[in-house]
Amino acid sequence: MKYIPFIFIFSLLLMSSCQEKKNKSSSSNCIGNNYWIPGCPGYNSYGTTQGGTNSGGTTGTVNICYQSQQSYWQTQGCPGFCQNYPSHTSCSSGGPNVITNPYTNVSSNPIYQNWGVQYPGGEPAENCSTTYAPTGINFAPFETRKASVGIQGKTFYSPASPIASQYLNTSSILKSVASAKTLFQTDSVLKVRFKPRTQPENTQSSPYCYIPSYTKMSSIAGYTKLQFSVSLVGTKADGTTQTEPIGNFNVNVNSCTQAIDLSSYASTYPNGIYLIVQSVRGNQGVFPNDYHLYGFKNSNVFSDVRSMDCWTMDIEVAADGTKTFD
Repeated sequence: MKYIPFIFIFSLLLMSSCQEKKNKSSSSNCIGNNYWIPGCPGYNSYGTTQGGTNSGGTTGTVNICYQSQQSYWQTQGCPGFCQNYPSHTSCSSGGPNVITNPYTNVSSNPIYQNWGVQYPGGEPAENCSTTYAPTGINFAPFETRKASVGIQGKTFYSPASPIASQYLNTSSILKSVASAKTLFQTDSVLKVRFKPRTQPENTQSSPYCYIPSYTKMSSIAGYTKLQFSVSLVGTKADGTTQTEPIGNFNVNVNSCTQAIDLSSYASTYPNGIYLIVQSVRGNQGVFPNDYHLYGFKNSNVFSDVRSMDCWTMDIEVAADGTKTFD
């Protein structure tokens, strides 16, 4: 017990030493490197020395000292540290100062459809690789994050759409830009995969996606494959946004794309990202000879999903603190 006052005084002296250097360049004599620490009052982006109001809500110029006592004073003095760094050893130990990370336990309301009327030959079998705990961690990770969309044919999914709030059978977390960003919130690890779901029978009396006034002229069997493209919209530190293409995909219903690694975008766009899905086409371009038995199971000719119909898809995210996938 006699050593506690000495340790406390040493810590105060060390922190005071850092503060005395706050108006100097980032090459201070403090132990370790300089990093941005979200949730810590008085700290600003990436250890740079700059004026104005910083991410902690305080003003002035600040130079961060990220030193050997980090496990103590980051969790004690930075109320948002564990929210932003749930995988840090000082946060994953389950101690009394650990703050639950809201982004690794989001409520996303995934949709699991079973509308067999659209599939005379039976629904395609599930075919996605299983999730697993990342290597090198010493805690039990959360499950991956999942959310789903149900969108009218000939239109695309975007949380920035003026009708996003009216999407039916779409997870609430995907209905606005602000909430969609939380689905992809992370510090370093960010992977995503997409899983086309079966096509529902959409009618005026029983709609499954946002459909304005229309007349249902005919019903056809559901697609068994979807083609689509994905773009990322990121918000930079200065508040400006940029759209970047991620890729084009051709995926069987109830199967998953390979993992798409978006980790590099987390630092490029510190104010959040979200994804949009567009150019969605189903393999319903030509009725095959065995259509009456198997629907479009054996078709490889694609066309836009009809505006009187819907397309549906799950989005799965692996991030800091969650399981991962290949």
